[in-house]
Amino acid sequence: MKLILKQDVDNLGDAGDIVDVADGYGNNYLMPRGLAMPVTKGAVADAEAISRARRTREARSVADAHERRADLERRPVTVQANAGEDGTLYGSIGTTAIAKAVSEQLGLKIDRRKIQLDKPLKELGEHRVGVRVYRDVTADVRVVVAPS
Repeated sequence: MKLILKQDVDNLGDAGDIVDVADGYGNNYLMPRGLAMPVTKGAVADAEAISRARRTREARSVADAHERRADLERRPVTVQANAGEDGTLYGSIGTTAIAKAVSEQLGLKIDRRKIQLDKPLKELGEHRVGVRVYRDVTADVRVVVAPS
């Protein structure tokens, strides 16, 4: 099934791209969520317009992403947690807590799904956490886990 993407879809393509996907994926996931539309003569013209707009936005977005990365890397983010005497946390610090701390302390809204955390943080101290700001732009955020 050939579809035109209306929005960027991870591991599939960008807005305006014409992609070939399985029927079930297109009918049950992409189209109901408004991520894609079927290929027709008029839709191909729409796809070209979407692609042109995307290229224009992308030029501005890359510059904004580098600026945002600099803001995220500028200073560390502190997260409070209960810990034992040996420095091991009673719970763990996940992406939601990190996103909330960034929002409160740096004033930047980030989606928790953009935080690249292999496993939850379970020890006190400073940790490096990747935050995907844009396609090829990743910020290296310093997260300090402090005892509460």
